[in-house]
Amino acid sequence: MSFDKIISIPGMSGLFQMVAQMRNGGFVVEGLSDKRRVPVSAMQRIIMLKDVAIYTADEDMPLYDVFKKMKDNDAIATAVTAKSDSADLKIALKKILPEFDEERVHTSDIRKMFTWYSLLKEMIGSAESEAAMSTAVEETPEEMPTMKAKKEEAIAANAEDAPKKKVAKKKKEDDAETSTEDTPAPKKKAAAKKTTKSE
Repeated sequence: MSFDKIISIPGMSGLFQMVAQMRNGGFVVEGLSDKRRVPVSAMQRIIMLKDVAIYTADEDMPLYDVFKKMKDNDAIATAVTAKSDSADLKIALKKILPEFDEERVHTSDIRKMFTWYSLLKEMIGSAESEAAMSTAVEETPEEMPTMKAKKEEAIAANAEDAPKKKVAKKKKEDDAETSTEDTPAPKKKAAAKKTTKSE
């Protein structure tokens, strides 16, 4: 199992490994916790962990490199859990990654990182993962998506969709008004003239 095959699926808890491609363009994933395999549609949005980065005071750091630092400080990383309070989570990450940006890395992101690390630490630094990630680094674009950036993209997408619906509704109303104005009013029929018979 290699880190570059690990994904997160919005709306589904836990992490998954991509195990097979389906003919319809989708794929089969296996949960890391329960080992249960489920099909995933090609239309389903997924997050490849190899493409995620964390805000730091300098350049964004790939999540895989953060996990390697956690493994180097495993005693600290495993001392916190998903139920730890916010202060303990930040203190633990500060010891492992002193340069992380405290303003832009949210507590929910930190909690998620430690939870994910507990599931992935056996593969972090493995020969298979190292080989796959060295290849991924060569192919990765200069700007990697960050954990916060993904939230901002989702909010922006929702914000873009809302006005479109209102515009569409207004356009229908305008079209209806134009149609009413252009249609001439029906002409009144002239009343029939009464004729009287002469005796």
